[in-house]
Amino acid sequence: MSARHAIARRRLAYRYFTSLGCALAAAAACIAIPQPLAADATLLDFQIAARARLFPPGPVGESAAAQSPVAIVALDRGSLDASELAAYPRVFFEPGWAAALNAVMEGGAKAAAFDEIFAYDPNTFPGVGPNFALPFLATLHKYRDRVILARSATTLPARPFAFSVGYDSLGLTEISQDPDGRYRHLESGIDTSAGPQPTLSALVLSRAGLTMPASVLVAPRRHLESIPTYSMIDVIRCARVGSQALHDAFGGKIVLFGGTLPEEDRKPTAARFLGPPLASPPLAACGLRRMGASDPSSNTVPGVFLHAAAVEAVATGDLTASAPPPIVALVAAIAAGLGAIAGMVLAPWTAVGAVAAMAAMLALSTVVALQRDYWIPLAIPLVALVIAPGFAYSMRYLVEERSRRHVQHAFGRYLAPAIVNRLADDPSALKLGGELREITVMFADLTGFTEVSARLDPEALTAAVNRYLGYIVEQVEDTEGYVDKFIGDAVMAFWGAPAADPDHAINAVRAAVAAAERIQRARIEDEARGAEGFAVTIGINSGPALVGNVGTEKRYNYTAVGEAVNLASRLESAPDIYSCRVVIGPRTADLVSGEFLLRELDWLLVKGASARLAVYEPIAERAAASAEQVARAEQFAEALGRYRARRFEDAASIWEDLARKESESDMAEDRSNGAAQDNPPAAMARRARGLIAHPPAAGWDGVYITNPEVNDDPQS
Repeated sequence: MSARHAIARRRLAYRYFTSLGCALAAAAACIAIPQPLAADATLLDFQIAARARLFPPGPVGESAAAQSPVAIVALDRGSLDASELAAYPRVFFEPGWAAALNAVMEGGAKAAAFDEIFAYDPNTFPGVGPNFALPFLATLHKYRDRVILARSATTLPARPFAFSVGYDSLGLTEISQDPDGRYRHLESGIDTSAGPQPTLSALVLSRAGLTMPASVLVAPRRHLESIPTYSMIDVIRCARVGSQALHDAFGGKIVLFGGTLPEEDRKPTAARFLGPPLASPPLAACGLRRMGASDPSSNTVPGVFLHAAAVEAVATGDLTASAPPPIVALVAAIAAGLGAIAGMVLAPWTAVGAVAAMAAMLALSTVVALQRDYWIPLAIPLVALVIAPGFAYSMRYLVEERSRRHVQHAFGRYLAPAIVNRLADDPSALKLGGELREITVMFADLTGFTEVSARLDPEALTAAVNRYLGYIVEQVEDTEGYVDKFIGDAVMAFWGAPAADPDHAINAVRAAVAAAERIQRARIEDEARGAEGFAVTIGINSGPALVGNVGTEKRYNYTAVGEAVNLASRLESAPDIYSCRVVIGPRTADLVSGEFLLRELDWLLVKGASARLAVYEPIAERAAASAEQVARAEQFAEALGRYRARRFEDAASIWEDLARKESESDMAEDRSNGAAQDNPPAAMARRARGLIAHPPAAGWDGVYITNPEVNDDPQS
């Protein structure tokens, strides 16, 4: 056998065993890990939404409503405000319930259930007649063999109501949450301190002669509020005129009564991506119509619709079965095996495309299965499909691509993974040693460290600082910047090296603004729960710098040095002067002005500099900037012009008005933790007022010198 054939056989063998190993590992994970995962529940929502797009259920017309075995009578705002019912407080609504129940049952309903716990006996309240609830109790008793009342694990209906239907007609309303906080499963029974008890859905189905499975997965084809729903007041009014519409709406159906107010008992469900229904035109002269969504802007529904959806699924036989672990294991094994083959034989980007195509095909196949009422959890198969190519390519790398290791070995110890991969793919982007490049440098410093360190032990302080520094690093690496070093509670980073980046200034400002916003949110959240938080000040400057390796053969660092770097470090303290979070230098402003709305803050002479420079604050990306933000920037510029013209009173007035607007805007957007905050207009207004009180010398040129001793002199 030739050496070439031997190498080919070894290559084929390791590819085969790698693919097989990935498939077996994925299958083992499915068997070992309890199914489904929390991620599976979230993915189910997307599968349901995709099914609705690929297999549209059609509009909910009269025929569809007539075919549904379930209907809902809703206690909505219109019913509460109706002249016939407005006199009754919600807790004393028995006359309304009596009229609605009697109308529904006379309309031919097969069974009825109330998703309301009648915990109070109105007859025991002062001022309420002893026979106030008698009509409702009589109606319940009349239909006791077909009516279910709600209870909870801890609360029973008041005794008169329970006696009217019997204690064996009380169903639990509790619905268990999935791990992600949504409601997708309804059980036929729940364990309580008194033993297993039937649920509302199971009992009303039993009264209709149907049996509910132990658990029903609610995977609707339409928005849950597409179940035919009628306002209670419309039902009552139609009953008064003896309308045939009630027989058409409720004849032979299971009817649930419940509240649909937007502010109470709403639950997030798997139908969150399905379009809300619209109200129908009147179905009869009495005004009966099918209601639309109770709150079209919400991704939640009233709890009664979950019970109704489970009842409808059982009554129609449209039950969604969940794939057992062996089936999920088989799907995951196939996905992992195919993904590993892609990682073994294809170029990296081609493999990414192939894996994306396979993921789409896998998702599509599960949507088709869901259309046939069979749910295949996707989390582990998708993870296996994504991980397997990476593992396979790693094996391929170890065997076939060792020539790339020197770049990754040299730079993997101090560059972000994304930069390492980029340099490994294009070594020409890297020059060892030093070279002069235009880059953008950022210095970010956590403020409040001294005060916090006095209140926290070293371990807690370190954890807090690391977490906040992590917010900065995350934004740097997301924009392909390079974290040069940590200096205590500060970070130095730059863009444009080691890999070239024509948008280095834009990426730097974008990262700084995002990091400042993230730290602001984290601080507000921490302080709201009584924990310690930090603020941040950020200085950014662009310009030429010498970048490269500094150090010795055994210990080195890839860094940047030069005047542009020094100026960025000086600007890091400038936000404290202007009560803002990010300040950028003039060259950076030139490079980003097309992408960001900026406002010039001042002329500044920083320590060690020989000439003044204009400093700017980024307000927002131009594409997202509001008209109000643009107007405020122009207003600030007008005040700055008057300030430099020594018209201090005019400038102070403009800045004070602008400071008030910005403070109110920050509080309205919950960016100030409920307290008025300082801002650049306020800082500049104070300076202008100071110059009114102590006019500057004749040679004053409007330059602010970052030297406390100099600036204590009003003539400077």
